[in-house]
Amino acid sequence: MTSPNRKVAAEVLEENMVANAPLDDDEPTTEELVEMLRESIEDVKAGRTRPARELLRELREILAADADPSRRR
Repeated sequence: MTSPNRKVAAEVLEENMVANAPLDDDEPTTEELVEMLRESIEDVKAGRTRPARELLRELREILAADADPSRRR
């Protein structure tokens, strides 16, 4: 059984490790996400959209590729 002090120390270390973890370079920042949403809203307002069927087909292809174990890294 661990002492309460060790438990607290382990929790603090775990929290700090998550907080200090390096950001994934492939992920957009919050600012980038907000800007992408603004642009998307403007596109919708201006009528620059694509058919839903096209989007759904693309999503199905992405999901199929993710489910295919031979295409994983």
